[in-house]
Amino acid sequence: MNATPCAQHTPGSDVWDLHCTVCGVRLFECGISLDQLVERVYAIQQEPIQATGRIRGTWAEVLEEGDGQLWAYWVRPARNFAGYEAIDTTDPEPTGEKLSGLLLAELAGLPAEEPAPVALPEIGTAWVRPKHKASRWERFKRWSRANAEREFVTIAAPLVGIWSVALFTVLGWDGVKGVVSAVASIFS
Repeated sequence: MNATPCAQHTPGSDVWDLHCTVCGVRLFECGISLDQLVERVYAIQQEPIQATGRIRGTWAEVLEEGDGQLWAYWVRPARNFAGYEAIDTTDPEPTGEKLSGLLLAELAGLPAEEPAPVALPEIGTAWVRPKHKASRWERFKRWSRANAEREFVTIAAPLVGIWSVALFTVLGWDGVKGVVSAVASIFS
């Protein structure tokens, strides 16, 4: 691999290996390098921009110096007018998924603050399975004719349907007519 970065990076055919095939520089989406991404941000902001080297998926952290202050935020390439998307977060170690989610929430106009955690009861408490619902064995012990008919219909109807489809598939229309006429001749 060439030690100096090339002017126009050439990504490989493997979409999971995001490196230039000529110089070996790591590439982002759209086939651009970190330096080219920083140049895109500088072209819009017109303030000194430098990359920190922290990368989370398709996001790269940059530092912007302006008005005597230093700002850190995350950017990634995009196919919009600016050529990049930016998001700011207070999380010191965000993941790429969280950054993408924050950008989506910002674009949708949702509030930026995190929702308060919901207190759930302990595992195994009564909310998991109500105690008043009888088990299958309890229903079997209280057998009645209505229960038997209900169980037969719920189990037998799908089985009859499945076997009918299988029989039609194997025998075809003429075979099914033959079976129906044979059964009808028994009862006539």
